[in-house]
Amino acid sequence: MAFNVALRSQLPLEVVEQILSFLPVPDLCRYRTTCKTWNELINNPAFSALHVRNKNKHSHFIAIHSITTSINSITTSIQNGQYIDGSQVLCFLDISSKKWYSMKPRDALEKSFLFDPQDFEIVAMDGGLVLLKALKRACKLCHHRSGCIQLCVWNPIKDMKIILPCVPNHGWDLLTNFVVDDIAETFKVFITKRGWKSRVVHIYDYVMKEWKTSSKSEMLNKRMYNIIQSIVFQDLLYVLCFGYYFVNKYELWRYNHVEDIWERLHFADACFVAHDQPKDVTGKFVVSGERLFVTFWLGLQNVFEVHEIDIQSRSTKVLLTWTITHIMNFFDIDVNLPFDYPGILIIGFNKSFMLLSNYSRNIVSFDAETKETNFEWPQLPLRELKMEEESYSLIGKQMDFLLPGTLK
Repeated sequence: MAFNVALRSQLPLEVVEQILSFLPVPDLCRYRTTCKTWNELINNPAFSALHVRNKNKHSHFIAIHSITTSINSITTSIQNGQYIDGSQVLCFLDISSKKWYSMKPRDALEKSFLFDPQDFEIVAMDGGLVLLKALKRACKLCHHRSGCIQLCVWNPIKDMKIILPCVPNHGWDLLTNFVVDDIAETFKVFITKRGWKSRVVHIYDYVMKEWKTSSKSEMLNKRMYNIIQSIVFQDLLYVLCFGYYFVNKYELWRYNHVEDIWERLHFADACFVAHDQPKDVTGKFVVSGERLFVTFWLGLQNVFEVHEIDIQSRSTKVLLTWTITHIMNFFDIDVNLPFDYPGILIIGFNKSFMLLSNYSRNIVSFDAETKETNFEWPQLPLRELKMEEESYSLIGKQMDFLLPGTLK
């Protein structure tokens, strides 16, 4: 040990800086406690910039936030018909080593948990930052008397919170997209209302420190088309709409926020899920390996599907189909649990998907190129559920982390 300390003290600081810049953030957070010199080095914005430049050589992480919820409200706090019992965990999976790191609100890292899940909810993650939305019962972050939508950006590695200006023309049923540029050390937030009442996007730019509103999209028969999902893909906002009543078909639109231009992408009617009862079908976008996908739960058939969307050829293809039997077996879910179908969280990473269920700690991955399924993953570091009483509320994203010296 004495030799190691002596050797470390003889190394030039520039060499130490280069070596440390190749390490993952969880290790750097631990090494900050080694000595005062290393702590100052790792907290330096110049080191953070060097670390970002070397990020392609780092192992990638998947961040997952979980809250244990239940429909049983006895002796518990109630939120939207479910309770939150304090069992919330923010965990990070090192994809290469398959090792979990976790932060719990009641351990030594409590000071880094800047929110109570009964007051705030996580709505998006990206680039090492987490976007939180204040719930109605939370203390107001602004001076307005009306019920504003209040958002803040939280860095889980650093004790830092950025409160955003109130969302204009607010409403509670919102689609939120969050994009972080860790090179430029900035971020954008895209807000779209679900349903048919709004055809604009509100965009917050961290550089400009203000919201701007897009032009209005010209969707045909707008009262019949509801916005159901959105995602930012290759710096463009994609919006999936569904035509109800006698329309019964999907439309895909995209928005260029730099030029403020809307464009309808013309797909054949059969490209997306065909069905007679749209209320039993849900869709969610996911990106993996620079490819765009959309997932569907076909409630009447009890089938979960993943479709790849080819923007250039204006076509789609079914990549993955799981029946309810597959899901119950893959995630080892009790067949007696009272639900129509289990919730599935799908996270894109590299050229694959990670799939999780809100009733299981098991993890399954699916390779989008080889079509192979992998079950050899460590379980989520969560406590076991009380069967027929509880479930996990999950949100996740593949992302790297921002060191304390970034995003002042």
